[in-house]
Amino acid sequence: MSIFQKTVEHQPELRLEDAGRILKNVFKENNVEPNSVPLEVLTAYSNYRKERFSLQRMIIVIIMVLFMLLPLLFIPSIFTIQTNTAQSEINPTYTLEVTSRMPVKRITAEINGRNVPVYEMDAHVYSIEPMVNGRMAVTVTLVNNQQSVQYIDVGNVDLEAPVLISTETRDGLVYLYLSDTGLGIDYANVSTISAGGEAVKPQFIDEKVGCIALPYPNETLNVYIPDFAENTLQLVISIEGK
Repeated sequence: MSIFQKTVEHQPELRLEDAGRILKNVFKENNVEPNSVPLEVLTAYSNYRKERFSLQRMIIVIIMVLFMLLPLLFIPSIFTIQTNTAQSEINPTYTLEVTSRMPVKRITAEINGRNVPVYEMDAHVYSIEPMVNGRMAVTVTLVNNQQSVQYIDVGNVDLEAPVLISTETRDGLVYLYLSDTGLGIDYANVSTISAGGEAVKPQFIDEKVGCIALPYPNETLNVYIPDFAENTLQLVISIEGK
């Protein structure tokens, strides 16, 4: 095996003073009037031209790169939204898929000014879980600040249990007055269990008024009041003095 070593030879540099004398002799030998512009000025101007040319070339390269990137600045944000549950089902969620190849900068969803949770499931795939009913605005913004909006009417969202408004005791009955701002109270599945484990049937139910009447208990009662979204209000009715 042979190894060759190449040495770099440095070209000798001519000093500016020597170059000036040589140029002066050349003018003299050829009977030419000496140059009125000093060699130092000519050299400085030459360096200035080189620097200016380099700057112009760099500016041209930057303009060409920006021109090539210009179409990317106008790529629109395109996305699709699909529901994960049928419209008849409760508490629907939605899958959002961004089909634009440009990276996503921001995704927002809101209903009546309230933010809706948005979760990233995969690359360009997101899950939206509304907490209230209403018209939902979904906005997708790409890194080039191009954005688009889609609107979806959201219904059947009910995440809150029924609320006890007041109670009343008269004629040997306990009246429970209830309210539900969601899908409504499921009166057919109201259940009452005594401390001994026995089921107690309501004396009567008035759905229009929102009232459940129970027999005055002899022992502690646990009352379970569900709504149609399976949110359940649990009440404990205890006897005074026990």
